[in-house]
Amino acid sequence: MKKAILLVSFGTSYREARERSLECIYKELCGLGLQIPVYQAYTSKMILERLSGEGLSIYSVEEAVQEILLQGVESLVVTASHMIPGVEYQKISRILEPYQDKFQKLVVTPAILQQGEDCKRLAPLLQDMLHFQKEYDYILMGHGTEDAANIRYQQMNDALWGMGYENVQIASVEAEPGLVQAAQRLSERGAVRKVILHPFMVVAGDHANNDMAGEEDSYLTELQKLGYEAEAVVKGLGEYPQFRQLYIERTRKALEDGLDASKKQPYMDGDSK
Repeated sequence: MKKAILLVSFGTSYREARERSLECIYKELCGLGLQIPVYQAYTSKMILERLSGEGLSIYSVEEAVQEILLQGVESLVVTASHMIPGVEYQKISRILEPYQDKFQKLVVTPAILQQGEDCKRLAPLLQDMLHFQKEYDYILMGHGTEDAANIRYQQMNDALWGMGYENVQIASVEAEPGLVQAAQRLSERGAVRKVILHPFMVVAGDHANNDMAGEEDSYLTELQKLGYEAEAVVKGLGEYPQFRQLYIERTRKALEDGLDASKKQPYMDGDSK
């Protein structure tokens, strides 16, 4: 049975961020040593159009799947780069649905925080990556979603605090807990005056550069207005080898387990419990 891997992400127009995160994930999937072709696709039409205007061609999911079918692939593993099983993750399943019967096996890997228990597994890995120090407070900026999967951010906080990382918290751009809640916790904790900001996102793209570290109306400037010494580290999680290993593990498991598309949906449900 001919197999293939398709790495799917929202995408980014920030070249350096792309090269340091998504392209690294792609190269590591190519380096699995399994002699399986690896493709890459973005779900954001806006980003695809912008990159096309710059002369860079990247597949949409539909284009990638059609090309993969032309190559005679029968078993496809879609490696999703998404942090939570929110709206953007669910979009992948909707796009793939018309192709369900075209493959003998079709599976989408779970999001990094597919289930609540994944938060407890990620917390120590974040410590290993970001080296939290007791003398500072940390705010990790996530995206946020209107979907029920947004609960993962609070569950991530609960996991961090339950493991003793009380000086670390997640705050999102487009939902709660946000910067207001994060600043309130800093005040209630009687926090030290230095706060370090990190993206809680795979790619340090527009949100990280502008909403987190921008010169106006950003997490950085708002914390400074509150009297904190704030520092922004504009480095996506996908830039850390330890984090990229999570995708390798999920992809290997999907290749080993497979999913019979004739009996099940070609994706893993976004459990929000």
